[in-house]
Amino acid sequence: MTTRLSARRNPSVIRGSSLLEALIALFERYWEIGAPLRVTPEGRIGETGLTADFASLTPEHQHLLSLTVAGITDESIAGQLGVSKRTVQRRIQGMMNLAGVATRMQLGRQAARRKWI
Repeated sequence: MTTRLSARRNPSVIRGSSLLEALIALFERYWEIGAPLRVTPEGRIGETGLTADFASLTPEHQHLLSLTVAGITDESIAGQLGVSKRTVQRRIQGMMNLAGVATRMQLGRQAARRKWI
């Protein structure tokens, strides 16, 4: 018995389910970490969000990122930069948010992937 799906005209109702919620969460996560494509006036694809985001990092943030990826403690970084430990943690969290990651290990991986380091 063969059925043709294209011949059916029955409306479908999508109800909430754990599978639907998981698919929505997956889509939202990929949308959040996706890199926008920038098109130049000539119609070519320019710098992507992966490298363009780096421009929003100040030189201090770039230095902080390199120290963090090197495994230096927050206390040592704070001493080197002349700021509080809490400021270091807040700036690292900001970079983690920019990269769309939850851990410092992931930040290091994303920083390398995005050519931030």
